[in-house]
Amino acid sequence: MASKENGNGESIDWAGWIPVFPLPNVVLMPRQILPLHVFEPRYRAMTRHALAGNRLIAISLLRSGYEPFYHTLDAPIHPTVGVGRIMKEERLPDGRYNFLLQGVTRAVINAEDKTLEYRRAKLKPMDAEFVAPEVECAYRSNLRRLLTEPPLEHLTRQANWLSLFDCPDLSFSDLLDVLASAALPCTAEKQLFLEEPRVAKRAQRLCATLEVLGEQVQIVQAKACRPRAWPPDSCSN
Repeated sequence: MASKENGNGESIDWAGWIPVFPLPNVVLMPRQILPLHVFEPRYRAMTRHALAGNRLIAISLLRSGYEPFYHTLDAPIHPTVGVGRIMKEERLPDGRYNFLLQGVTRAVINAEDKTLEYRRAKLKPMDAEFVAPEVECAYRSNLRRLLTEPPLEHLTRQANWLSLFDCPDLSFSDLLDVLASAALPCTAEKQLFLEEPRVAKRAQRLCATLEVLGEQVQIVQAKACRPRAWPPDSCSN
């Protein structure tokens, strides 16, 4: 596949090999910013090569049971990956790296190359499926309502989530992905979200997640406001 512009306006050469960074408990969504610290020699080499080229790295989630194979090139991974571009990097004196990786798009592994000390892959981009304007408008309104009404309004202010709705260069698909990266409760759910190309389906899933989150916040708040019994139970030393 030739070079193609993705939904974020960036051109990616999908015909080339892209480094794959398998990690446990990490899923990279489009537009999410992920801080990484790289210390293993093979991934230092991966980072050097990425910085010398197009700065792209694909983050793949390791599958259950990966532990015996972690230090090999055969650890089982999920084939749907988050492709990111290194935004800012710092090379430490001992060769380790700190860098910020911003998600660009979601993609699926078509083929792997294991001839180097780290894995590379040929990837196929997953384009977001079209959502009708009236459907997008309805979901945007529902998301705003969930985030601005009790009990999530305080969390929304702390995380500054409402500012994302007014960001002109953030598509509806990107908005969902950035919110999901923060709101989804576990890695497995984030991976399922990454694998979903249907924007409306992702919106539906995110709304359901926020409703559950709101119920959980209400339970915590109710427990915190419950008056303590007085006098307290006596205890003996």
